[in-house]
Amino acid sequence: AVWPGVVPRLPEAHSYSCAAPYGPVSGEPAEAVRLREHMTESVIRGGWAPSPRVQAALRAVPRHRFLPEVPLATAYDDEIAVATVREASGAVVSSVSAPWLQADMAEQLRLEPGMQVLEVGSGGYNAELLAHIVGDRGRVVTVDLDPFVVRRTERLCAEAGSARVTAVLGDGGQGAPGHVPPGGFDAVVITHTATDIAPAWREQLAEGGRLVVPLDVGGYTRSITLVRRGDVLHAEHWTYCGFVRDRGAAARTVPSTTLAGGEVTVRWELGTAGDTTGLEEALRGERYELSTGLVVAGQFNFETLQLFSATTLGGFCRLSVPEKSELVAQRDAAAIVADGSLAYLTHIKVSDGPDTADRRAEFFIHAYGAAGPELAERFASCVRTWDREVRESWYPPLSIHPAGTPDDQLPPGDLVDTP
Repeated sequence: AVWPGVVPRLPEAHSYSCAAPYGPVSGEPAEAVRLREHMTESVIRGGWAPSPRVQAALRAVPRHRFLPEVPLATAYDDEIAVATVREASGAVVSSVSAPWLQADMAEQLRLEPGMQVLEVGSGGYNAELLAHIVGDRGRVVTVDLDPFVVRRTERLCAEAGSARVTAVLGDGGQGAPGHVPPGGFDAVVITHTATDIAPAWREQLAEGGRLVVPLDVGGYTRSITLVRRGDVLHAEHWTYCGFVRDRGAAARTVPSTTLAGGEVTVRWELGTAGDTTGLEEALRGERYELSTGLVVAGQFNFETLQLFSATTLGGFCRLSVPEKSELVAQRDAAAIVADGSLAYLTHIKVSDGPDTADRRAEFFIHAYGAAGPELAERFASCVRTWDREVRESWYPPLSIHPAGTPDDQLPPGDLVDTP
């Protein structure tokens, strides 16, 4: 017999010749058991799987059986997401996420035995983790729009799974109509980046149920845990992450403009393109530089600054440039554009040391155009406000309301209105 995952350099599988229904295939090499235990211990040490139920699922579900394309060591690497489907261009469109992230999302769902779970975006392994947690009386419905991914999930779950996973072909933005239990699913997990919350996810979620979704805000993705209270979803937890993008009807193309002979690309990640008139001329002028006054240690985490600037600064966008660009110091920079001018955030090393913690960097704003100094001051003020009022409090309160909610029914705060 040849065990899945132990044949070196096995190419990606794109079809399975065996006809359904598939039956269970038992057994596994001792090396898989050893590697799975090592993976589980690494995830637990990282703090991603504190509950006994999630720990038991990590130890029990044979991850390598859902990743026949890769060697055992790759399948059980706790930090690696494995691509399972690519476009002709090489872009990854389906993958099995890293074990630490799958464990974290499972923890945030707070599953109990007997619960009914919806997964949007299939692969097999994550659904089986959830099925192991909800037990014999529970059920997991997983939805994907790719027929190959659905067939793959059906077969791998049948051969190595619990028989409690139902794979459905469809656009996950519609949820799983026809499979919703009375009162709704107890939990919903999305396994692709979303730029908005599909109404079906909320509508098919039970009152008090938990939705875990990798939400894109200004091009920055966070796995956000949301709890349903009536028609409103309230955030309870945030995890920095990255996922493949949505390919369904709700998928959004990011508007972009190329400047300076292709050297600078402006991306409007929030979905609505801004006015770039005058930027070509601005980039041919002198660069204005302004210190924010914020000096940080080498291990400093500023992930909340990204979201704070994306949601509070008008004209927010992202800049992409090739390595060693002379126009923009950051290959991927947060920026604002207005009045034919732009300003972007960067950092400059001000002191070095043998250890990362000994190094220091200072945040600067670089700007171009006649209105550059004003935009730079606006961006610097945002950074200083974040440092003074937001930095220590971590992520902000967040509530997500149905489209069309009147402004007078929204809570105070900064509004992000998706197109």
